[in-house]
Amino acid sequence: MGDEEDIEDEAVSVSMEISGNYDEVMSKLATEDEGSTSLVSLLDDLEQLLDTVVRMDGGTRSAIAQQLPQDMTVSFDAQAVVDTLQVLERYDLVVLEGNTWKPGPKLTTEE
Repeated sequence: MGDEEDIEDEAVSVSMEISGNYDEVMSKLATEDEGSTSLVSLLDDLEQLLDTVVRMDGGTRSAIAQQLPQDMTVSFDAQAVVDTLQVLERYDLVVLEGNTWKPGPKLTTEE
């Protein structure tokens, strides 16, 4: 037991030097989340959808679908737009007024 007490009282420090060009060093420092699902493409698509609604200052699901950028990860038809906007409505990012989807309170107060 005496040995364990001696170890707990000792302080340890470790230092490391990584040298090389910037990209090599950054790749060594980068952490990878193995086994986790990346949501980057989903978040990018949602951001583009919201940007489109804001740019248009609202529109019907069909009009929004027609104005979406072509470089989105997933293609959105009118039904996919309304399905997604219904989720975003829960977060006050969009609101439905009649048949027109408009920027919600969270988007209009951030400007």
